[in-house]
Formats: sequence, C-alpha cells, structure tokens
Amino acid sequence: MSDPVPAIAAGSTLLHIGPHKTGTSALQLAQRRARADLLAQGVLLAGPGTGDGDGDGVRYALGMRPTLGEEFGRQVWERIKADLADTSVPRRVFSRETFASASDKRARAVVEELDHAARPLHVVISARQLAELIPSQYSQFVQRGTTRAPFDQWVEAVLSGDSEDRSVRMFWRRHSHHEQVRRWGELVGHDNVTVIVADRTDPLFLARSFERLLAVRPGTLADLIEHDRTNRSLTLAEIELVREWHEIIAETGAEHGKVVRLTWRLCYHLRRSNPEPSDPRLTLSGSAVERANERAASSADAIAASGAHVIGDLAALSAVPVVPR
Repeated sequence: MSDPVPAIAAGSTLLHIGPHKTGTSALQLAQRRARADLLAQGVLLAGPGTGDGDGDGVRYALGMRPTLGEEFGRQVWERIKADLADTSVPRRVFSRETFASASDKRARAVVEELDHAARPLHVVISARQLAELIPSQYSQFVQRGTTRAPFDQWVEAVLSGDSEDRSVRMFWRRHSHHEQVRRWGELVGHDNVTVIVADRTDPLFLARSFERLLAVRPGTLADLIEHDRTNRSLTLAEIELVREWHEIIAETGAEHGKVVRLTWRLCYHLRRSNPEPSDPRLTLSGSAVERANERAASSADAIAASGAHVIGDLAALSAVPVVPR
C-alpha cells in the first residue's frame, strides 16, 4: 500500500485522464451533482457539466471528430480552458477518459494549450486490474462496433499484442498504465502524476481518493456515487447477440453512426432485463488471467520506478485470481 498522497497544492489544476472502464462515469456524474458544493469548498469543476458536451470538447482538443460538430467541440474546449484558468478559486478539476486515447503528440499539444492557463497541472490516472479490463473493454468495443471478433480470439490478439488489429492498438493506447504515466509524466513531471489503483473491495475508493486530492469534505463525492442497474455489464449471451447483430448489419452497408445509435438502443433494453445470477459472464480463461497478470505486474514495476505518486496497492493490479470458466 502506498503512503497517503496530500492534496494538490492550492492554485493547481487536477486533470483526470481516465482511462475508460475504471469508474470514470460514476465519478464524473458525482462531480456534476456536487458542482455547487465543490465550488463552495474552493474547487471549480471545469466544462459545461454535461457528459456529451465535455466529451466533444476533449475530442476537439485531440483532433478527433466531435459528435455534435467541430464548432460545438471548439466552443466547449474553449470553455474548459477558461475554467481551468480561473484563479479565483484555489483548485480546478476536469475529468474525461477520452484523454487516455491521446498519442504523445496530442497529449503534448493539450498540455501546451493549458500551459499558461492551468499550470501547475496535476495529472491523475485511474488504474484497474488488466484481467478485468480486457473483458470490460471488449464489451464496450463490441457495442460500438469497434470489433466483431469472437471474445477468445480478441483476447488472444490483445495478449499477443496484435498490432494489425485497430481495436487492439486502441486497447493498449488506453490501458497500458505505465505508458500513460510516461506520456503525461514527461510533459508535467512525474511528481505531478498520481496513479489511483482500483480497490476491488471498495467501489467508493476512487471517489474518496479524489476528495483527498481536492481537499474537500469526506463524502462530497463518495456519497453521490450511484451504481445504475440499467448500466450493468452485459452477459456473455447478450454480448454475443450484439456481436452477431453487427455481423449481420455490416452486410447491409448501413452508415456506421446510425448502426451505433441503434445498437445502443438495443443494449439499453437488454440492460433493463434481469439476468439470472448463474448466466455466464465475459471472463478470461485461467491461462489468459495468468498472462494478463504477468503484463500487469511488469506495468506496476514500471510505475513504481517512475517517481509518480500512487494511491492504493500496485500489487493488486496483477492479483486477479484464476477462476475456472
């Protein structure tokens, strides 16, 4: 277990880059709900405070295509930058997992844009066990149509580092935790990087860690964390249904954006059902868990040697037990 990390210094900006599937959505919703309370305690939550709007601002900053258009994305990003430059409050915070998809070049461009506005800049990376991230990210990729590969085939591509597969490259861009530490640490200084390791026994650990970093009252965020049943993980059968849906619809030549919107409607209705506790879930085979744990242990060693701050137990990243499928 790491030593306690003190709050970021007054006058600083906390930039949380995710990555995806590490509890970011629940944390961001809690931050939006606590916006007024955070401000009363000296913390300004940057951005318009809507999930889609924040995402478009970051997509614009990273050279991606904003969902609601280029001009909308530009306006949101300008709003985010202005908020992060607001020195009338002791601390500023902004969280968006889209930052985790940034290349070295794009990350540098973001930091340079914020250089005069948001400095000193403190980057937070939330880390989760690799053996749990793989099936969770696969589920999201299937729903978005990013991959149509069967699960075991995709897992093998990830663990073998198949660079020919776009979704595999995307996975490692996001979820190579030590590379995120290197990428952002080289830009802001490793002493200005904090890694928060997920605690599998405490779903409020991330929120409580943010309360410490932002020097706000305990419970400000943790008391607002909600676990939405309608956002539950899909079962193995449900994910296979969605994967086959994409296989079929791909033959029609339908526009990708329309297909994704229809797929999210399908998934929304699937989540409103109540699967049996015994329904199989996406899980790695024993040998895949072992391989994932090996990679996670190597990543944890690199983080430990980087000089970045750590909240939580780095050893937990590679401690996923092997459970028979």
